[in-house]
Amino acid sequence: MTTSYCLEIGCEEIPSRFIEELCLNLKLKFIEALGRNRLVCDENSIQTYATYRRLVVIVPQLADKQLDESLYIKGPPVHIGLDKDGNFSQAALGFAKKFSVTEKDLCVREFDGNEHVSYLKETVGLDTIAVLTTLVPAVIKSLPLSINMRWGSQPESFIRPIHWIVSLYGKTVVPFSLFGIQAGAISYAHRMLSEGKDSLGKQVTIKSATSLQEKLKNYSVMLNQADRKAVIEEALQDHDQYDIDSKLVNEVVYLTEQPVVLKGSFESKYLELPDFVLIECMKKHQRYFPVIQKGKGLMPAFLFVADNVTAGNEETIIKGNQKVLAARLEDALFFYKQDTSVMFESFVERLKGVVFQKNCGTMYDKQERLAKILIFLRNQVGVNDGEDDFLNRLAYLSKADLVTQVVVEFPSLQGKMGAHYASLTDDNKVYGNDIAEQYLPTGFSSDLPESIPGALLALADRFDTVVYSFFNGAKPTGSQDPLGLRRAVNGIFRILQKFDWHCDINAVCDYCYSLIGAEKHRDRLDGFIQVRFHGMLLDDGFSHDMADSIAHLAVTNISLAIKKGKAINQFKEKDFNGFKLVSETAVRVHRLAVKADSMVVKDTLFEHEIEKKLYHCVDSKKDQFFNGHAFNGTDRLVDLVSISQDFTRYFDEVLVMVDDDEVRDNRLRFLAFCDTLFLQFADFEKIVIAQ
Repeated sequence: MTTSYCLEIGCEEIPSRFIEELCLNLKLKFIEALGRNRLVCDENSIQTYATYRRLVVIVPQLADKQLDESLYIKGPPVHIGLDKDGNFSQAALGFAKKFSVTEKDLCVREFDGNEHVSYLKETVGLDTIAVLTTLVPAVIKSLPLSINMRWGSQPESFIRPIHWIVSLYGKTVVPFSLFGIQAGAISYAHRMLSEGKDSLGKQVTIKSATSLQEKLKNYSVMLNQADRKAVIEEALQDHDQYDIDSKLVNEVVYLTEQPVVLKGSFESKYLELPDFVLIECMKKHQRYFPVIQKGKGLMPAFLFVADNVTAGNEETIIKGNQKVLAARLEDALFFYKQDTSVMFESFVERLKGVVFQKNCGTMYDKQERLAKILIFLRNQVGVNDGEDDFLNRLAYLSKADLVTQVVVEFPSLQGKMGAHYASLTDDNKVYGNDIAEQYLPTGFSSDLPESIPGALLALADRFDTVVYSFFNGAKPTGSQDPLGLRRAVNGIFRILQKFDWHCDINAVCDYCYSLIGAEKHRDRLDGFIQVRFHGMLLDDGFSHDMADSIAHLAVTNISLAIKKGKAINQFKEKDFNGFKLVSETAVRVHRLAVKADSMVVKDTLFEHEIEKKLYHCVDSKKDQFFNGHAFNGTDRLVDLVSISQDFTRYFDEVLVMVDDDEVRDNRLRFLAFCDTLFLQFADFEKIVIAQ
């Protein structure tokens, strides 16, 4: 037989940004625990629901008892467990005693190809309720938490203090105690839309696991987040809003249990503010949806999602929200007028009072460095856009908005406000777009700069930040990266890819270090760049071995490294035998080349015709291999096949490790010279040769 199980954890308000992950982990932990405990159910039918004050998991059709289990227990190997006559030894009898079985229960069974004394352990499945009494609290305690709290005298912690737990298998309570709370059948209705005796709301008795959702619905709790989302989106569309911010919708879904969309308004005088400032005030700070009318743009109105609306309080709620927004808009308008009362460039001097990083000077120092890095980068990538005077002025204005009152109040508007303020004067408007684009991309898959000066400024800003941060001792990890260095390096990669710029990252980092006047933690920085590049290659679909083989090229030319990786993949599919020959030759050459003391080759010491032929062939091809701007992956791989064929003859005819020191060393140097050609393409030793 099967019966449904439900668990509801009622707690204080959970921050909305954590709820989806909690739901996912709750489901995964339940699936894992049920499987481990031999409780059969349809994993795909398990549902998790959540609001800001409750987490729910429902397991439909859960078996009423564990599966019986038959398991052979491994004992000592037969050469220890059996004596010379084939009888069970004292070791085997000791094994039997340990598990409270008799000699008659023992047998010999094969484990991983080896025979061992063993016995068949048969376990009768327990009733499901008995299993769940320990399984459920263990699952709850095992949930990974982004943040956790302790309260009262309980040793356990959870994301927020827990007030009630509903735990029902069918109509039967699954009893357990956790966080000082006894699991039962009592839930609570909507806190503000029910008439409860305390702050939790009205008590609601849940009669069965299958009735939880419907019962709570009768008490103003829409448990299914998908239902709440549909209600919100439909209401927004009823107000002719179709370009809806899905991220904001997902956030307010978890701020409500009975969502109702209401409309408020604000004075038209606030439309003097740039649209993006108004939208920032509404979305980020108040979780409001701006009203945008087709053909007219932003209107002096907003939509918001309320959770406690009744027939008698709707107007009061609207007026309260209008008052809150008006206060914020009044501040923003005041800050904006203060900022625009002076020339934009006057803010630059104030950057001298803003620290960039500890031991790394001020933001004024940073913008001075950016001017130099911009020109270096322009020359490095070989573009003509941006005369020195233009780039110097762009760098000079690039960080000025950081000390404006609007950006101090709304830091996420950096760049956007700079672009807007620059556009207010004829002399500076030409720099506006580039000032905004310096902060792109803002995430791992967001928009990239469109203009060349904007892209150069974005690169310069990131290179300066990354180099100074590592110089200052930064140690970014997967979970700890407060300076956003992973995002910064990823941004460098993506910009270079988009513009197909051949940029020597190593050289740019060298230049940035030269502006500091000292070099610290450079190895750590180079390793970090390689690791980030390796991760990007995996995200782009490269195999692990291919990513390993070209990761070392990241510090010299990202765009070219990716082209080489793609060329090898294509060549491997098109001509596997040719690829195999090149790989095997490259590995053989490299293993000898590492013994060389230099790459200075004397062709006068060559004794065989094939030595001379190979040397002159490689020497004539090296410029084509090292010239990234004229790189053609297919042609170069064809060259490597030809060179590898000659090397087959070379290794047949030439003994490298001869007794003559001078000849031997010269041959090793020649191989080291050839090795650079292969390594310019990839580290073939790391590529798995498999068809």
